[in-house]
Amino acid sequence: MNDRHQYAKTSVSINAPDPADHPWPEARLAQGLIEGEAGAREAFVMLAHDAVYAFACRRTTDLHLRQDWTHDVILRLLDDLKGGSFVYRRPGSFWAWFRKRAWFLVLEEGRRHRVRETRERPTPAEDLPDHPASDDTARLTEDQEAALAVEHCLEGLSNPDHARALRLRMSDDTSYEEIAEALEVPLNTVRAWIRRGRVGLRQCLVQRFGWNIPEDES
Repeated sequence: MNDRHQYAKTSVSINAPDPADHPWPEARLAQGLIEGEAGAREAFVMLAHDAVYAFACRRTTDLHLRQDWTHDVILRLLDDLKGGSFVYRRPGSFWAWFRKRAWFLVLEEGRRHRVRETRERPTPAEDLPDHPASDDTARLTEDQEAALAVEHCLEGLSNPDHARALRLRMSDDTSYEEIAEALEVPLNTVRAWIRRGRVGLRQCLVQRFGWNIPEDES
């Protein structure tokens, strides 16, 4: 698990029948993962790799990003399971949870990558003035403060579903349909969450910066 390129691919489908004599039937696999059993981790990687990789392929054409996201998402899934994020209740519930959670985490990987890329993208040397103008420096500082304020307000939203949906929507190429699929809720619910999340975000930013917003625009 320490080498991101050691995942072995398998033709086994996560939707295949789950016979009682299978070495890792669903219920036993889920319990083994929750308990951190090594054999269960290996079986899960074999069964889940291709599905997670397919999700990554839907989000990027970059081969290295696909491999990295697959590696990171599987590790996060294993951490979720060991941390008690899933409770096995009935046949099929584990793989249903897996599909929902894995797709959401892949979307999150994409969002985080775009944030890092934006922050780390260097300014071409020829575009830099010999002595940066004070208004350019002020504008950069304001942009950084605004980004931090938005993140602070998102973390402070009273409903975490509103924050999750809004975060994904703020990634330009994440559609409402993809968000609904990731969160496994109806499309209209996603629209409502994002609308309410934007209201809460705006109210927080107004208070944080002391903006004077006309009542009919609040």
